[in-house]
Amino acid sequence: MRFLILILFFISFLSAQEFEGDDFLIVEGESLQYFYVLKKEGYYISDKPKKLNLYTKPIPESLNVSLGTLTSVTHNSKTYLLYPGGGLLYSFIDGAIERIDRSFPHRNQYGGYFFSHKNNLYLIGGYGFWQTKSIITKFNFNNGDWEIINTTGQLPKGLDQGTYFVEDDNLYVFDFLSRNTNNQKEKNEDNLYVLNLKNFSWKKLGVINNIVKPINQVKGSKRFFNIDGKILISYLESPEFFMADLKTNVIQNYRDDALFYKSGGAIVKGNALVGAIKNPVTGLITVESFDLNNVLSNKLDKELYLYRGSKEFFIYIFLSFTFLLFLIIILAIYYKRVGQIYILDKDTFSGSGKTIGLIKKEYDILKLFSEKRSVSNSSIMEIFLEENKTKDFAVKKKNMTVLDLEKKLSLVFKKSFIEKQKSSFDSRQINYFLNKKVKIIDGSSAL
Repeated sequence: MRFLILILFFISFLSAQEFEGDDFLIVEGESLQYFYVLKKEGYYISDKPKKLNLYTKPIPESLNVSLGTLTSVTHNSKTYLLYPGGGLLYSFIDGAIERIDRSFPHRNQYGGYFFSHKNNLYLIGGYGFWQTKSIITKFNFNNGDWEIINTTGQLPKGLDQGTYFVEDDNLYVFDFLSRNTNNQKEKNEDNLYVLNLKNFSWKKLGVINNIVKPINQVKGSKRFFNIDGKILISYLESPEFFMADLKTNVIQNYRDDALFYKSGGAIVKGNALVGAIKNPVTGLITVESFDLNNVLSNKLDKELYLYRGSKEFFIYIFLSFTFLLFLIIILAIYYKRVGQIYILDKDTFSGSGKTIGLIKKEYDILKLFSEKRSVSNSSIMEIFLEENKTKDFAVKKKNMTVLDLEKKLSLVFKKSFIEKQKSSFDSRQINYFLNKKVKIIDGSSAL
């Protein structure tokens, strides 16, 4: 009920909160009841949206960039603002922006992830000096400087514009870019990594579902938020967004018809997403609030896996390989059998992609073998017996024709077809046999 009242409260006043100028930053604030909109000339508080409050101290001269380029983090009920690229760090407390570091503009971690964990502020990854970085730096509140933390394990090659999520003592990152130092070509990383924030050891968990990989990633277009232990990922150029759950390893895609995806500089406050929309006619900026319960009601497809772990991946590869091997064996057997099948026509003999011509008596001989695999000598002799011709003439003609036919077939098809053996019942008799690996089909009889 408290969240419902809060959302209604947001909606009641945010539509009236308008201001000029594109240079602003929305920050969470220290309480669920309100947030701030920071401008160079002053700041707005959500419970008094029309009143511009002046800073109690002048803005530091070092804050010479647009406020919209700063990254804000709420840490121990205080708001901290990080200079783009790292180095300079500011606090927003009691109506004043004050510089708290003793460093300099690092310009080394543009697009890095600025986050709070336990009693520390960290900056990880980013791009600078023509390289993507995998380093993680920690702000030292005692001396006002940043320290590089050494990490071990399966370290990513670079972390630019990643999607990050902190849960317990683990930092998860995926959907990030790495850049080749030589040709400056960007590559979208396929894997999900986790960094243990106790021992700072990296581990690669698996391959991310390609549903979360944008085809054309525009720099700065992606946003992600921690929503009740889940990651909401959106892209300014698309009405489609995703909700990922690392605990259950599922991802669900949604469509936002409430123009949620067009709101800039957004933050999550309670159960609502707060962002700014510019009126293209008046040029005025209006802070809007979107009830996430309504937004998440429009599912597009069924839930899918977020990532495939190494164990599942190897099982998948093994099963795929086994299936492929089985398929190859089946196809090999099939094609081997098909390769041994020959088609007989009245004047041709075909198989294995080759064809030869036949004379009438060659066709007659092969026709006998299409009917049965063993043919007696007497059956073949009947083809050659003629009136006014002696039997000896027929025998010689038969022997020559069978021999020539076998030579012709073996020369073209590279295998033996017709073999002859003495009868096991009568050694004086000869039978002809078709090669066991050959099958002849009489195509002419089917016509």
